[in-house]
Amino acid sequence: MKYRNKDGSLTTKSQLISSNSNTSLPKTWTTATLEFLGVDPVLASPKPTLGDYEVAQADGVVQVEGNWVEAWKVAPMFPEYTDEDGVVTEAEQIAAYEAQKAAERRANMECTPRQARLALASAGLYRIVQEAIASGSDEARIEWEYATTIERISPVIAELQLGLGLTDEVLDGLFDLAVTL
Repeated sequence: MKYRNKDGSLTTKSQLISSNSNTSLPKTWTTATLEFLGVDPVLASPKPTLGDYEVAQADGVVQVEGNWVEAWKVAPMFPEYTDEDGVVTEAEQIAAYEAQKAAERRANMECTPRQARLALASAGLYRIVQEAIASGSDEARIEWEYATTIERISPVIAELQLGLGLTDEVLDGLFDLAVTL
């Protein structure tokens, strides 16, 4: 819990105890304890509803119906800034953030060979993939035939994606579908 000093600054219980080390304070603080310390309790308040790429930042305290309450402000997650290469826009930061999230998600995507084949059949791609595997490298054929898991970031999958002209979104969708089968 936070406390508001009479000068408007905020402090914590441990800071108040430390700054009053020569004072014996009770375990449970009463109104009298708070008056002695010269502070008012600050009540917690819910953070505001946020949109995409927004964050809630503490913004001091406000008085509401006689009580001091945490105040919040909404700020962009990615504020524009300038570095040695120039201005870095919010849009550039969002694109980099989304690319990183997609890469992390793809690194964890996997399914069984059965699930992969059923997803490909559902999408009408099973025969096309089988033909591509048959005409591919020996390593790709062995991997496709004997793997116990199919990983989204596998070189064989990357080779198939390139050869078949599948977008990342389509391939992600196939893996999403596969794990439900």
